[in-house]
Formats: sequence, structure tokens, C-alpha cells
Amino acid sequence: MTNYVDIKFDAVLQRVDSRLLSKLWLFYRDYFGDDDSCLDFFYRAVRQEPICSGKDLKEELLNGTSDNNFVDSNNQLFIPRRMLNCVERMVSTARDMEQIRRGKDVFKVVFLVTCAETLQKLSRNVGTKKELLFNFFTRYTSDADKKYICDHFLYVSDNTPPPVDVSFWRFISVINEYRNCATHESDYWDICFNNENGEDKTPILVSVDAQLTKKPTKTHNFYRSTLSYHEFERIFVRTCIRFIQSYIDKQEDNSSS
Repeated sequence: MTNYVDIKFDAVLQRVDSRLLSKLWLFYRDYFGDDDSCLDFFYRAVRQEPICSGKDLKEELLNGTSDNNFVDSNNQLFIPRRMLNCVERMVSTARDMEQIRRGKDVFKVVFLVTCAETLQKLSRNVGTKKELLFNFFTRYTSDADKKYICDHFLYVSDNTPPPVDVSFWRFISVINEYRNCATHESDYWDICFNNENGEDKTPILVSVDAQLTKKPTKTHNFYRSTLSYHEFERIFVRTCIRFIQSYIDKQEDNSSS
């Protein structure tokens, strides 16, 4: 009797080149409790795709960015595949920036924010870039990860020596401001995260001149952080996975209705 795991694996391999699957597996596997859960994630992402043949089309699908009419006319069945590829590529590229500008996390933040925007566009969500970024994090970041960020990212007032608890919304505002300063003002040099090695991490004090509330402000806002880039990246990928899973849920609901 054929094992159901084998059926899912065969179904994935019928649609995904083994080399691409290997790359995606190495990237995503650590975010799942076991092999079956990770395989099920890939299976659900691609199972509605038609089984295609032909080298030219297959190469386009491997890139996940094809404008081929065949791809675009199939009710966006390939969108989850494009999302999988986007997250792997953008996060991996952000990691590579450490070799180019060591310790300059703003470079990495730009790629991660761009990744979130791309996922939103692929899902055809609408809004300003800021609205889409806030929607992405507030809706799809788990409560546990939100709490972890808030516990490690604190607002410091000029009139209040001890740190004041900061909202998750304010943290995303800071991430958005870092991206804006980099893309619009070429400011890639600020330190965003506390990346000290070892268990005893020294908090960093960051200053952001940002519009962090609904009312414009020109004052500097100070934050104390013990959050590392590595920790934030893992939270980001988990958020991306939840986003993709939510899109697949909607895709399956539409196909069954």
C-alpha cells in the first residue's frame, strides 16, 4: 500500500524541479517541527498547479516570475510557488549582505521589507506601502513573536530614565523608517539590531527621526534594543510562512466553492 507521504512527495516532484526543491527544503525545514509538516507545506503550495512538460515552460516556472500567458491564465495557481521562491531569495540575499557590509543591518532590512511588499502584491492586496507593511506584520506575526519583539525593543523617553514598554506597532514603524531612510536618503549606516555574540547582550540605543504616530513629528525617538538581526529574521520568515499558508487556505476555499 502506497504511503500518503510518498504520494505527496511524488506530487511535489511532478511540479517542482528536484534542484529547486532541495534549495527550498534547506531553507524552510528548520521552521517546521518535522519533515512531514514541511512536506505538507510544499504539497499544499503546489498541488493545484497543472503537471507541466516542456523545458522552456519549466525553466520559467523555476524562476517563478514568468509572464507566460499559460501561467497567468490558470487562476493564479502558481502564486504560492512564486511566494515560496520570493521569501527564499530575498532572505538569502539579505544574509549575503553581511559579506558585503558587515554589521550594517539596514541593507538587510531593505530586502526583507521588499519581500513583504512582494508577497502582498502577489496576493493582490491593495494599499500604500506603509499600510501593506503594517498589515503584513500585524495580521500574520504570531502573538508569541509579537511579545518577544516587544520584550526586546523598548522606547526610551528623554524624561523617563528607565525604558518604557513599546508597542509592536511602533517597532514596525521603526523598521519602515529605516527602509525609507535607506531607499530615499541613502542612509545605510545606522545600527538597527543588537548583534553581540554570547548570552550577555549589551543593549544598543538607536535614534530614529520618524513619523511614528498619526500626527507628524520632527522629534527624535530613542529606543533600547536587545533584539538581534538573526532573531528578527527568524520571526520574519515565520510570518512569511503564515502569510503563505493563509493565501493557500483562501485559494483552496475558492476552488471548492
